[in-house]
Amino acid sequence: MRIDRMERTRPPSRRQGGDDFPRALAGILIFIASSFVSCSPQLYQARADREAYAILFEKSDEVENVEPEELPLVTPAPPDLSKLLPRPQTDDFLGEFTSYETGAKLLNLDDSLDKGIHHSREYQSAKEGLFLAALDLTLARHRLAPIFDADGTVTRASDSRAFQLEEGMTEIVATNTFSRTQSAGFNWLLKTGARLSTDFTQDFLRILTGNRSVNDSDLAVSLVQPLLQGGGSAVTLEALTQEERNVLYALRDFADFRRAFIVDLVSDYYGVLRARDLVKNNFLAYQGFVKNVEREEALADEDRRTQNQLGRLRQAKLQSESRWIDAIRVYLARLDEFKITLGIPVDSKIILDDRELQKLRIDEPGISLEQAVSVALVSRPDLATASDQVADAERRTKVAKNGLLPKLDVALDYNVRSDPNDTTPAINRERRRWSGSLDLDLPLDRKSERNIYRETLIEVDRAKRAEELARDRARLQLYDSWRALEQERLSFAIAEQGVALATRRLEEQQLLGELGRGEARDLVDAQEDLVDAQNQRTATLIDHTLARLRLWRDMGILYIKPDGSWAEKLENESR
Repeated sequence: MRIDRMERTRPPSRRQGGDDFPRALAGILIFIASSFVSCSPQLYQARADREAYAILFEKSDEVENVEPEELPLVTPAPPDLSKLLPRPQTDDFLGEFTSYETGAKLLNLDDSLDKGIHHSREYQSAKEGLFLAALDLTLARHRLAPIFDADGTVTRASDSRAFQLEEGMTEIVATNTFSRTQSAGFNWLLKTGARLSTDFTQDFLRILTGNRSVNDSDLAVSLVQPLLQGGGSAVTLEALTQEERNVLYALRDFADFRRAFIVDLVSDYYGVLRARDLVKNNFLAYQGFVKNVEREEALADEDRRTQNQLGRLRQAKLQSESRWIDAIRVYLARLDEFKITLGIPVDSKIILDDRELQKLRIDEPGISLEQAVSVALVSRPDLATASDQVADAERRTKVAKNGLLPKLDVALDYNVRSDPNDTTPAINRERRRWSGSLDLDLPLDRKSERNIYRETLIEVDRAKRAEELARDRARLQLYDSWRALEQERLSFAIAEQGVALATRRLEEQQLLGELGRGEARDLVDAQEDLVDAQNQRTATLIDHTLARLRLWRDMGILYIKPDGSWAEKLENESR
C-alpha cells in the first residue's frame, strides 16, 4: 500500500543570480571527501590507533587487572641481555656440556617475567587480538555516524560519427565536447532506525565547437523512518551494543590470559630449574657410583668381593652415567624452549638462577575452601562474561520479536534542481518536488522470521545453561586446585622424610662396605633411592608453589603488574 502526495510549482522565470548554498554545500562535501582520500597510509594507521586505544582506555576501567599503559601495540626491540650479570662460577656437573653455560648471563625469575611480558610472541598476539576487537567497534560506531561520499568524472571527447557531408564540403568536421559530472552527499543511520540521505549532483557540458555550455544541478534529500519492524533504538543499536560488549569480553579474556600466561611462565621457569637440579642429582649419584666401584675393585683385589658383586656395581655405574647424560639433554632442550617462550634468541647464552629454588616455601592459603569458592564466584571475569551473555541472548530475542511485526515505513523525499538550459551551477529552490509516502508490508509470510525468533529463545536457554556450567566448572577448578595444594603439602613432608631416610641408608651401606660386610645390590638401591628422594623433594616444593599460584588464578585474585610480577589480593604475598 502506498500513499503519495506531490506538489509541483509552475516553471518560474529564469534566475539570474542563482543560489550559492547548494554550491557551497557541494564544495564542502567534496573537500571533506577529497581530504580523506588524500590521506597517507601512515595517517590512516595513526587514526585507527587513536580510535582503538581510546576505546580500550575507556573500557579498561571496567576490568580489573588490565592497566591502560599495558595495551598499546609496540614492536618489541630485541631483548637486551647486556645488563644481566654473568654467572660468577660454572658448575662441573654438566661434564662435556659445561661450555653451554660458560659466560652465560644469569636470568632470575623477575627478569624472566619482565622479558616474557615485553618480548613473548604469544603475549604480543594476545594484545593484538584485543586491539582488533576495539578496531571492530570503531567500524560499528562509524555506521551510526554520517557517512560522506563524493565522486566525479571529467570527459574530453571528439565525435564525428554523425556528421554528414554536404555539397561544397571537403572534410568531416568533429564535434568537440568537454563534460564534467560531480556528486557529493552523505548517508546517516539515526538511532531511531531512520535513514537520512542527501545527494547533490552537477552535470556540466561544454560544446567547444560553437562555445555553448549546459549545466544541470540537482539536490535530493530522503528520510525513511520505520515505525514497526526495524524501528526503535533497541533494534538499530543492537549490532553496536554487541560490539561494545565484545570489547569488554575481550578485555576480561585478556585479564585471564595474563594470569594464565604468568603462571605458565613461572611453571616453565621452575621446570627448567627442576631439570637442572635433576642433572646435578644424577651427577652426584654417578660420582658416588664411581667411588663405590673404585672401593669395591680394591676389595676385589683382596678377594673380599666377588666378580659378580663388582660387575653389578659397574653395570649400575654405567646406567647412572646414562641417566646423567640423558638428564643433561633434557635440561638443555627445556632451556632452549624457555628461550623461545620469552622471545630470546635460542642461541643466546643464559642460565636460570637456581637460588630461586631456595626462596620456595610451603605456605598455607590462609582461607577455607568455601571462602575460596565464594571469592571466585564474584571475582572471575569469565563468570561475569557468562552472566552477561545471558543478557545478550535475551536482548537478541527482543530484536527477533521485532522482526515478526509488519513493515510500516514513512518516507519523505525532497528534490530541487536548476533551471533548464542554465549555464550556471545555481539551484532554483522554487523548482522543487516533495513527496511523502507510507509503505506497508503485511506479515503474510514470516516463516524465516519465526524460525529466527524460535532460535533466539533456544539461545537464551543455552546461555543460561552455559552460565550454570561455567559456575560448576569454576567450583570444580577450585576443588581440584585446593586438593592439589593439600596433596603437594603432604607430598613435600613425605619427600623430606624420604630424603632423610635415604641418606641414612646410603651412609649405612657405605659404612658396611668399608667394613667388607655390605652387599653391592643394597648399595646400588640406597644410592638410587637417595637420588629419587632428592628429585621428589624438589618436585613437590615446586609443585606446591605452582599449586598455590593456580589457586589464586582460579579464584580470579592473582593480579599481574606491568613488569610481570604478581600480587595476590587476599594476602600480603607478592612477587
